[in-house]
Amino acid sequence: MGVGDTIKLNLDPDYFPLMEGYKLTYRHTSTEFEGTETVEIVLTDLRAFRDDAQATAVLTRTRDGKPGQQENYAVRKTARQVTAEGGVLKLRRMEFPLPLVPGKKWLEEPNVSEIAALDAPIEVPAGMFRRCLRVNTLLAGGDGGSTIRYYAPGIGYVYEEYSGEDWGSRVELVSFHVPPIRRA
Repeated sequence: MGVGDTIKLNLDPDYFPLMEGYKLTYRHTSTEFEGTETVEIVLTDLRAFRDDAQATAVLTRTRDGKPGQQENYAVRKTARQVTAEGGVLKLRRMEFPLPLVPGKKWLEEPNVSEIAALDAPIEVPAGMFRRCLRVNTLLAGGDGGSTIRYYAPGIGYVYEEYSGEDWGSRVELVSFHVPPIRRA
């Protein structure tokens, strides 16, 4: 590099890291079942090219000490958005648009979502997280209920409270495991 050359670093927090072998464990309560279930998600089959990355999320639910059937779904991050084809609540949705702009709204018929904050604190069993991305959603424009979810920088999805007409649910991150970096 010559004198006066600069390097631009992207210092924006990553609210949805995609890493091969990344493991997240959640506690999930819902009006759809008695008690609590543990949900483990492990990211596999990571494929990345420039501003586009995709992984398979392998989800296992354990209720009453009995592991359930595995569910696989795709998660994808592009320069424009982060999407999931499933998850703890089995919802296909845009998690959030990129770049992140507080107040930015988007429509996924019939729901309207908004980036409510980029500096929200949240405490869950996995710890206290600051500078979180908070997304608020009005289900059916507010007539069907609402949801609030948090994404911690460098960790990802850490909390969601879903309150719909037919059911309600709470998801809290209990633990996460970042795989060791493999060197060539």
